[in-house]
Amino acid sequence: MVLNLYVLALVPVILAPVRAAEIAVKGKVEDARFKVIASRFSSAAKAPEEPVHVDERTLGASTLQDLMLQAEILVQYGMRNKAVERLQRIQELFPREEERNEDLQRLYMSAGVTPRYAGSAPLPPAATPSSSSPTATVAPADPTPDPAADVRTFTRVAEITRKLYHQSTAPAVLSTAVKEIGMQWEAARCIAVMGKAGMPATAMDEFCAEGTKRMSPAAIGELVTCLHSAAHEHEPLEIQDPARSSLLQTAKKALGEIGVAATILSIPLMDGEERAGILVLMHSRPRSWQQGDTVVLKTLADQMVIALNNAGLRRLVKNLSVTDEKSGLLKRASYLDLLMAESKRAVQNSTPLTVVLLQFGKSGAMVKEHGDVEVQTLMERAGQMFAANIRSNDLAFRYDTTTIAILLGETAEKEAMLAIEKLRKIVANLRWSAKDGAEQGATALFSAGLAEAVIRTEFDPIDVVTEVINRVEHALGQAMSQGLGHVVALGPTVLAAGAVA
Repeated sequence: MVLNLYVLALVPVILAPVRAAEIAVKGKVEDARFKVIASRFSSAAKAPEEPVHVDERTLGASTLQDLMLQAEILVQYGMRNKAVERLQRIQELFPREEERNEDLQRLYMSAGVTPRYAGSAPLPPAATPSSSSPTATVAPADPTPDPAADVRTFTRVAEITRKLYHQSTAPAVLSTAVKEIGMQWEAARCIAVMGKAGMPATAMDEFCAEGTKRMSPAAIGELVTCLHSAAHEHEPLEIQDPARSSLLQTAKKALGEIGVAATILSIPLMDGEERAGILVLMHSRPRSWQQGDTVVLKTLADQMVIALNNAGLRRLVKNLSVTDEKSGLLKRASYLDLLMAESKRAVQNSTPLTVVLLQFGKSGAMVKEHGDVEVQTLMERAGQMFAANIRSNDLAFRYDTTTIAILLGETAEKEAMLAIEKLRKIVANLRWSAKDGAEQGATALFSAGLAEAVIRTEFDPIDVVTEVINRVEHALGQAMSQGLGHVVALGPTVLAAGAVA
């Protein structure tokens, strides 16, 4: 009972990514910037009051927040012309959104822009910010910035963040982070190490550019210990000419393995107010880090910690008492909660979600024909096969006596059909016990119904979940009426069109 209560207590945490984002980011960036970043993980936005003449399937809160984040960073860099372009795009795609969105209002004000709609008037032309202007909140720009490279960096931030949130395990988050960040900033090495200062590392990963040899775990640990000691509070630390730096004199083994390194930049990974690890970038040629680079890297470091926390919580819920020990499937009691969590995740990431029901026959008839023990044994074997062969971020449930439900994240209907065929091949040799002197029993066939959820930011998640549950059960009913071995996919119905908050 205590364990079940503990699991139930975890469910609201998974259903509230905003809280995790606020804990990991708040207090380390300016209030205006914090609100922009935090809003990227908020629940679905309300439906626009005025129709937007674009394809609703391609736009939503994620698109708006991506553009807002890019514009905010451009303003911080002093690149107002580029910021105005992003704001003009927001005005075109989300007209009058600033009337409902306080964060967007502040962003327009900080850029010195006033949206105009009458007669399709364009945004005011970009002007050189004056030191006396009350709306000038622009950070000083680097003397020699590369605008083209900076813009490419901005547009990659949202993409890297989405990739981090798509990973379902901590090792996958670290591997994705060091690879994407290392390649984006053209680093010779990019290292991520999780663990508190003075304590052994709990996890680490390293990206190496072509021709660069990986460091040993001992050397990485030695280097990280020095960087933890030298770091000032929560701020990034830049070290030029590491071989001669007094900060790294005790890391002789690490310096020997690093080889030629002209610049090292370390970014602390913060979990609330506690240091949870460190992100390190190394370049083999001199590099002067611009303020904008460190701002973006600190933002990505925060997203790494949030993604790691979410992956850990998700794995914990999957592996606790909600999992059936014999079949490896999640119990039916957790089906609705995790379907709700997956639908919210799909909305945040603008990715598809498909629900599948696989039935090996009507339970009453199967128990009467084969006996309860054999039915339970066969379903446990089928569950073990399915659980071992689905992707790590998919969820499989023991739906009822002879039915298994699977939630396929980031999977549309077409790909789900291919997944069902794969599962059919996996259980092809699964048979019922032989009867009446037969050499072998009949093959255990299943029928399948599937339905892709209607993922739109203006739909209430509860209505989305209710609609897709009804639709997938109706699809399974049609498949069973055609006989075992059939698959039926039902697209959105009239119900979906009405699933609006």
